Amino acid sequence: MSYSKYGDNHRFIGVASKQFKYGSNDKWATTISVFMEYARGGRFNYTYAGNINNDSSFQNNDLIYIPTASEIQQMQFVDPSMAASFEAYIQQDDYLSDNRGSYMERYGALSPWRSRADVRLLQDYNFTVGGKTNTIQLSLDILNFGNLLSSDWGVIQVPRNLNPISIVSVDENQVPTFSFDQSIEKTFGFDQSLLSRWQAQVGLRYIFN
Repeated sequence: MSYSKYGDNHRFIGVASKQFKYGSNDKWATTISVFMEYARGGRFNYTYAGNINNDSSFQNNDLIYIPTASEIQQMQFVDPSMAASFEAYIQQDDYLSDNRGSYMERYGALSPWRSRADVRLLQDYNFTVGGKTNTIQLSLDILNFGNLLSSDWGVIQVPRNLNPISIVSVDENQVPTFSFDQSIEKTFGFDQSLLSRWQAQVGLRYIFN
């Protein structure tokens, strides 16, 4: 009946691998593998900061109503300048600007496209022990390889604030007073976690029969 939190809109993946053997009796082998992903997502909600429907003690879980420009002018804010800031925020947001005059769909909003490439390099040395082939294998994995080449590649964009508008109070006529975080001018910012950074790991393995 509604979108799943983990339901990416589109996702393309690709895997490529090639092994090169050389030396006498194929003593040496080098394998290069690449995993690539290009996806749209993930999904998220905009909810009020506070408890607008007064449902017990639950906070920050009520989907926002996306007002039209004329409706914003009728809203009460703790600072009148917040109305213009809220209007500008809605206009720059694709989901909010396309769905004015209605409530937010559960997980209806999507983060921008993201891309990622992981590279693996395997170096094998084959030798014979007791008539059987044994292998010493050295591996190098570079996760998010694009971010190693450029700090602008392989980064994930995430929403800066899932509760941009707050409920400050509700008067006796059930008219709410709102507060909008005017420091938030754009929907998305770059994720600062390891998901947006390149990483490398080295491994050593002994393979025997």
